[in-house]
Amino acid sequence: MKLIYAQLLLLLSLPTLAQNYVSVGSNSPTPSSGNTLIGLSAGNFSMSGVNNLMIGAGAGTANTTGDFNSFVGNGTGNLNTTGFRNAFFGDGAGNRNTTGSYNTFIGMLAGFFNKGGTYNAFVGYEAGNQNTTGNFNACFGYQAGYNNMIGDNNAFVGYQAGFNTKSIQNTFIGSQAGSANTGGSSNAFVGFQSGRDNTIGVSNAFLGAFAGISNTTGFDNTYLGSNAGNRGTTGTGNTFVGYGSGVYNTASNNLFVGNRAGYNSTTGSNNVLIGPYSGTALQTGSNNILLGANTQPTSGAIQNGVAIGSNATVALNNAIVLGDHTNPGIAVGIGTNAPQYPLDVRGIIRLRNSGTIKFSHLLNPNLREGATDQFLTVNAQGETVLARYQLRISHVNEWSDNVFTPAYSLKPLPAVEQYIQQYGHLPDLPSAEQVVENGVDLAKMNATLLKKIEELTLYSIQLEKEKRVLQQNDQKRQMDLQHQQNRLDELERLMKQVLEKK
Repeated sequence: MKLIYAQLLLLLSLPTLAQNYVSVGSNSPTPSSGNTLIGLSAGNFSMSGVNNLMIGAGAGTANTTGDFNSFVGNGTGNLNTTGFRNAFFGDGAGNRNTTGSYNTFIGMLAGFFNKGGTYNAFVGYEAGNQNTTGNFNACFGYQAGYNNMIGDNNAFVGYQAGFNTKSIQNTFIGSQAGSANTGGSSNAFVGFQSGRDNTIGVSNAFLGAFAGISNTTGFDNTYLGSNAGNRGTTGTGNTFVGYGSGVYNTASNNLFVGNRAGYNSTTGSNNVLIGPYSGTALQTGSNNILLGANTQPTSGAIQNGVAIGSNATVALNNAIVLGDHTNPGIAVGIGTNAPQYPLDVRGIIRLRNSGTIKFSHLLNPNLREGATDQFLTVNAQGETVLARYQLRISHVNEWSDNVFTPAYSLKPLPAVEQYIQQYGHLPDLPSAEQVVENGVDLAKMNATLLKKIEELTLYSIQLEKEKRVLQQNDQKRQMDLQHQQNRLDELERLMKQVLEKK
């Protein structure tokens, strides 16, 4: 230190020379203009590069044509020959750099083996130590990106972050984040040991301490939260958000959101679990949707199950459950925001393709298939079926039996004919226009139609009586005619006898 301090004092006391260079130290050359060389063997006797700053024993010893470099520290940029616009600070920083340019290495042995890599920034002890030809890398922290050799466009921040990475376009921030990564690309790991064991997995985003720590070859995953996807190794296309979400899952295409959501899921795929502790009982089941805090399957192998609502559970494959079945106050509304019943519908329910509504545990044990005044009824199996429809009336006066009483006044047929000619329909019946406007009361309509049938019956009885009278009269006339014919025949015989006697 005393020697370097003395050299710096000497440097400050030297006048500006015509060639504009300064060389201080044993074996330091007198190179081309604009260079400042301080330290044992700093710079090169045959160096033609200009505007370099080399301070420290062996700093830039092999430099020939490299320009605008700053090497500060023993052995910094030792083998640099033509590399330019580099800044190496720290003993051994950029020691093996030869042609690499636009690099910034700060820290002891930072970028030590870099040769032709360009536009790199390595800050920290042995940061980017093994980099040789990798470009556009940023490694900040003790041994960050240590073994990266040819990888490009990486950003490693933290103790041993990206320690073994040799690939491209990764961003690792946090102590040991992505430290085992070798060939994985386009990954972003942020947090202590996040993505630590990733080797060749690509396009992953892990945020949080231990997030995706065990992932090795999985790709297209997004884990946000401490321990999210912690034990997953080969899963792909998963999104886990929340502490401990998807910890053990190794499958694909799952979405877990919430504290410990899908915590015990292992090989299940295509699941959507949203809510704290949602789906913690799910293990191998796939294609499930669980929405709400602590929504669960009753079996870890449930398939295609849907449970919606806090504490809702689904017990069967291919089933949909709304609400906690243990809560008697659950009400589901369709077309209403204030449902009053377990299922409250404002609108039309349409059933197709032989669909039916089935009831069980009915409160009325006597309700069964049979005659009813409803269009639908329930059979013995609890299935909704079309009823044998039966109209009901509340009083005998609503029916048409009065037509057959002596007091009933039956309209003469000529009067009925006149009414039809005038109004175009039978008396007591509505017109088509009235039906279109007001509809019909089926009970009243049936009573009126029966009335017309009964009136037709009375008309038929009258006609039958008249027919019998006519038949009787005709029979009497026939008898009278026969009697007259007999008398004529007798007269004709007598006259014939008289004529024969003459």
